[in-house]
Amino acid sequence: MKILIAGGTGLIGSRLVNSLTLQDHNVIILSRNPLKHKNKFDSRVNFVDWQSTDIELLRNIDAVIKLSGESVAQLWTKNVKKKILNSRIDISKNLLEFLKRNQISSNLLINASAIGFYSKKAMNYDSEVNEKSHSGDSFLSKVCQLNEESCAIFSDEGMRVIHLRIGMVLTPSFSLLIGLSSLFSVPIPGIKNHYFPWIHIDDVVGFIHHALDNNLEGPFNLISPESISHKDFYHTIRRHYRGILPWILFIPRFIVKMAGDMSEMVLYGPKTIPMRTLESGYKFKFPDLGEALHQIHK
Repeated sequence: MKILIAGGTGLIGSRLVNSLTLQDHNVIILSRNPLKHKNKFDSRVNFVDWQSTDIELLRNIDAVIKLSGESVAQLWTKNVKKKILNSRIDISKNLLEFLKRNQISSNLLINASAIGFYSKKAMNYDSEVNEKSHSGDSFLSKVCQLNEESCAIFSDEGMRVIHLRIGMVLTPSFSLLIGLSSLFSVPIPGIKNHYFPWIHIDDVVGFIHHALDNNLEGPFNLISPESISHKDFYHTIRRHYRGILPWILFIPRFIVKMAGDMSEMVLYGPKTIPMRTLESGYKFKFPDLGEALHQIHK
């Protein structure tokens, strides 16, 4: 297949590009700075700038993958929150303009969203959520909603759209993130459905391959089918990463809330099920957290 990827130089994008190349797919990365990233990939990978017009190179694109967007992993100032929200809309508009300018008539768009779609300001949940559940009411939920809604312009062009609602991605560099995430991801005793939705990066990439090979459409939760609480998540983490201080697991909730709106990144975590992902026939490579951590910690 011939695949155009916007955001192909990031964490997930880089892993995906290498995986697609190994399977002899023709990959073109849409980047704002092609020269900066070109040496990271196989020589068979082509780059184009967002301002490019190269109809010949971009002829017969089979699928477009959109992984771009302002990162939420930064201090949420008023200005940053505006950038996070606007980037989801602007990138979709810019991508459609790029496709039209280069006469690309692909039938498929795969869009990276997040399980923050279901995030609510209430801590307690009466039941689990899945891809058919309603959206939440937090800032993260608004970001995910706007992201997915912004892709309606591709549907209007006759493209089949898939939304990947991705959880916390475990990678070989995951240990570098634990310190920050631990400060915000704490178990609150007595609170139900306080869950940590995670997925191994190989399953993110694996499902994208699965989506390219099958006639899928709509939202899919990319999280492990093994539901695990924050408490159990961090007890498992501690067995694999001895450097985590035990006291981090017991920071009171009121201290976490002092982080402001950013605390919602982990405080509003319902029990999320990858129902449609499993129904699509995808088989998870790493459904067990212990096995996933062992693999990335080799």
